[in-house]
Formats: sequence, structure tokens, C-alpha cells
Amino acid sequence: MSFKKKNIIITGSTKGLGKELAIEFDKQGANIILIGRSKDLLNQLKKKLNNSKNHLFLNGDMLYKNILNRNFKKINKKFNKIDIIIHCIGGSFGINNPLSSWKNFEMSLRGNLGLAIEINNFFIPKMIKKKNGNIIHVGSVVAHEANASVPYVTSKASVSAYVRVMGNYLANYGVILSGILPGGFYGDQNAMARLKLYKPDEYKKFLRSLPEKKMPVAKNYIDIIKLLSSNKSKIFSGSLIYLDQGQSKTVQQIFN
Repeated sequence: MSFKKKNIIITGSTKGLGKELAIEFDKQGANIILIGRSKDLLNQLKKKLNNSKNHLFLNGDMLYKNILNRNFKKINKKFNKIDIIIHCIGGSFGINNPLSSWKNFEMSLRGNLGLAIEINNFFIPKMIKKKNGNIIHVGSVVAHEANASVPYVTSKASVSAYVRVMGNYLANYGVILSGILPGGFYGDQNAMARLKLYKPDEYKKFLRSLPEKKMPVAKNYIDIIKLLSSNKSKIFSGSLIYLDQGQSKTVQQIFN
């Protein structure tokens, strides 16, 4: 699988899995559009990349329509096509109350799925026209286990539903859309990193319960995402791949 000169969008690129993918695809010679809310974190990432002059670094909260449209213009100015989109965005956004207002649910849904849909919708027509393209959504196993907060599970379940339906639709046009469902894993400044920092006892309890007694790390997911990003992944169109290391059962046993 060669990704040299491929144009790749990575959302959520400054932390966790998104950051590891940025570093890997940089090594592979790809041209990367790196999207993150923090300008400082993007600048830190830029220093880690060997070919930063070939990449586009876009900061700002793209939940705001004006920033989203501004960044679309910047992408179109630098690249005439997009080959691969990888969505690593999402999170709880601190919205954990089961009786959260619809406004908060909307924020959770937009942050975990809505923004990704808007990005997809902007570039999918061009992918359909050339009958080629790969889109990967990083979801979560909680979408099918209902063992996290109501807004978060609802949002991640929506991501899974979108992947299944849109993936089947796009398969007719040569565009491959798929998703992975990881459990908890450790990555730079991601949720498990924060859990370890702020709630070390809870982190250790979770770690001891895992089948291998070892927390997966972000780099463990790179090879499967590279496969899903290749032209050899047609069989995965509309598919969701569990990569939770048996954690769905672990979470139910430990935290329920």
C-alpha cells in the first residue's frame, strides 16, 4: 500500500489516534490536511513532521459554520482533490447528564457526527465523479454496548448508523466508507490519558480487568486504518470493525 502523494484529511489530528496517523502518513509521503481546534497543538505537531511544507494545518472550531467554510476554501486552494478522509473527532464534550437539554444533545451529535457529515458532503461529490475515495470514521464500541453517558452513546450510535447506511450507498459509486469501533486506548492527551492523570485508581482498575492486563495504544490501530484507506478495502464498505480487545464485556463488569 503506497500513500505517496495521496491527499488525506485527518480530523482530530492533534491528539491521540489522529496525531499518530498524521505522523505515520507524513512518513509515507502523503499530503495531509490536519484539522484541530488548537493552534498551539497544531504547531507542536508541525515540528514533529518531516514534510510539513507539503501539508495544510487548519485550526479553529469547525463547529462554527464560518470557520468550516473558510477552511473548505483553503483546502480547495491547495489541493484539487481529496483521496482519503479519516475522522478522529468526537468525545463527551463534558455532556454527561442523562437528562441533558436538546441543545446539549445537539452539541454532542454535531461534535461526534455532524461536522464529519458536512466535511464528507463537501468532498463526496468529487469522489463519486472520479469513482474513487476512502472515508474512515473512528467510532466507539460504546455505541453498541450502552455503557457510557446517554448523550455520548447516542452520538456514537449515530456514527455507526451513518457508516452502515452511507457506506452501502457509496459502494455503488466506487467510494469506500467504513468505520472502526475501538474500546479505550492510550494516546497523547486522549480520554484514557486524562483518566490515568486525573483518576489513576480508576485507570488501574480498568487496566487490571483487561484480558492482556495491558492498555492498547493509538499506534495499534494504524495498520488497520491504512488497510481501510487503501484500494484493497472494498469488502469493508459499510462495515464497522470491532477493535475493542474484549473491552465491551470488561466495561460492563467493572463499571455497571
